[in-house]
Amino acid sequence: DAFLVFRALCKLSMKPLPEGTPDPKSHELRSKILSLHLLLSILQNAGPVFRNNEMFITAIKQYLCVALSKNGVSSVPEVFELSLAIFLALLQNFKVHLKKQIEVFFKEIFMNIL
Repeated sequence: DAFLVFRALCKLSMKPLPEGTPDPKSHELRSKILSLHLLLSILQNAGPVFRNNEMFITAIKQYLCVALSKNGVSSVPEVFELSLAIFLALLQNFKVHLKKQIEVFFKEIFMNIL
């Protein structure tokens, strides 16, 4: 059940926003922000089972990393900030399992911003 919720939140966070400047009260933007907040909360409060379970590590690689690559370049400040906070939570709790993915984030997303 936890796996399905995690995957659903990742997919919800990847839904595209309407063209142009999104309305802060739009359903799409609010859903994206809520899903990112919940994903951040999951990662910050992850216990040892979540941090070391191969199924969840694979879910992070397959779903969350893709969601971060899409949201990490968002022009919406709150979406970008939440994506950065999620990335930092991954660094703190999952860096042993995600070395290749972290390298890609630095090279492809964050170095381009700088």
